[in-house]
Amino acid sequence: MLGTFLDKASGLLDRRFLLIYWFPTLIAGMTALLLRVMVYGLAATWQWWLRLGPTQGQEKGDYAQIWVLLGALLLIALLAYLLQAFTRPLVRFYEGYWPQWLRGWATQRVKRLWQQWRSERAKAAQNDLAQYAALQSRLHHEYPAQAARLLPTRLGNMLRSAEDYPITTYGMDAVFWWPRLFPLLPEAVQTRIEDALTPLLALLNLATLISLVSVDGVLYLWRARAGGWWGPIAVLAGGLFLAWLSYQGAVTQAWEYGQRIRSAIDLYRLDLLKALHQSMPKTPREERALWERLEAWLYNQDRGAVQGLTYEHADKVKKPE
Repeated sequence: MLGTFLDKASGLLDRRFLLIYWFPTLIAGMTALLLRVMVYGLAATWQWWLRLGPTQGQEKGDYAQIWVLLGALLLIALLAYLLQAFTRPLVRFYEGYWPQWLRGWATQRVKRLWQQWRSERAKAAQNDLAQYAALQSRLHHEYPAQAARLLPTRLGNMLRSAEDYPITTYGMDAVFWWPRLFPLLPEAVQTRIEDALTPLLALLNLATLISLVSVDGVLYLWRARAGGWWGPIAVLAGGLFLAWLSYQGAVTQAWEYGQRIRSAIDLYRLDLLKALHQSMPKTPREERALWERLEAWLYNQDRGAVQGLTYEHADKVKKPE
């Protein structure tokens, strides 16, 4: 589902590129610079900056300050583009796909919690409807329906829950069908989905960069022998706390993104069948069977699965009155 979005966020001056990649990189760069200013001192740093400017009596100014600024902006843009190239593996990391050696153990912990909530939901259905509604909402929005589909992280389970919703409800594999459905969505719906995904990716990028900057700050302070033991510890703790806050913000945004994916599937999936010139199914069972047959044909190249299906074309010729 990320592919259709990333294609639009590739321009240098694209608003989403700036929000998702450029500004997090700028914030991380400014944070790394601030740590160095703290070591050298604000007064010494300011004097260094002034020495890059024109000296008194010069008719023509020295453009060193401008070149430093341009170089910094160019470096930020370059790092932002590199960050964009690693969007998919970065998201998969936060979803919990790797490291593999940790995934199994972490998933088992999530599975035990998932089973506990399902058990509590079953009990609450008998005597506490308010608790049942709260548990049902959490299980529906934050976890996939099957234990085999659980992932180690909250973000991964929220995104997988939205991903599994179409196939659980309609028999429609979202990973395969979403790139075909998205172009058919009204522009306003596309914008709403993209607007929900933009801060999610921006916050994940910020969490990653802040974590790297905090580690860099620890190493830099240790090499500079500044701040004693408490300086590096404070930088590491503060950086990891900010990264954790950014991740929690991304998890919150994933809930909204999942909601918009579900509503788009519910309201516009039949438009895809119309675009494929298929007749409208009359029952949920017929719809599930139709999606499965079409996927077997288009994804698995199983032409036998669609034997008997016919195309339905709209009559574009006006009948004489």
